[in-house]
Amino acid sequence: MRIRMVAGVAVLALAGTAVVAPGASARARCAVGTWKLTRATLYADSATAHLRFTGGDGALLRLDGRTALHSFGSSSRFTQTGTSNGRPVSGWLKYRKTLRLKAKISATRLSGPASSASGPATLKIRQTRPLNYDPAPQRVASLLARGEFSGIPYQATYTCGSGTLRLHQKLVTSGGSFNGSWTYRRL
Repeated sequence: MRIRMVAGVAVLALAGTAVVAPGASARARCAVGTWKLTRATLYADSATAHLRFTGGDGALLRLDGRTALHSFGSSSRFTQTGTSNGRPVSGWLKYRKTLRLKAKISATRLSGPASSASGPATLKIRQTRPLNYDPAPQRVASLLARGEFSGIPYQATYTCGSGTLRLHQKLVTSGGSFNGSWTYRRL
């Protein structure tokens, strides 16, 4: 994750996941399947910026025991709020297309290497306040490979049951921290 300064204002710069081991617990097997995102909340923080993104409902996640496939064709965009250098920030981000990652599921974790990301998925971030910051969409696989903000869970803890999958991921880098929660329902 990287937060860049543009005209003295910090903006988020654009910088999944399952193999079930033989004899895996019922909890690990629970996570395998196709899931529809009902809500996500993502936080990106640095020394000068505190950003919150909510939304994304409609995205699909398929965990098949070896890979995580994220499909964003029906996903809504995320709303961005927060502060940068003490000034209010607003905007949005939107995912498109599909992303595939190698994945492993244990009894409590969904994990996989960010370097395994592939596919045409893009992430478009638009900040509308205090600046009109509108960079071109970035490939999500490239963002993951560079260790930049992607908003995609690939090193997450999870809970699963009653048709609901909840992922939580926290990452800390030299540029700041990322904390995300995703709630899915089974299809």
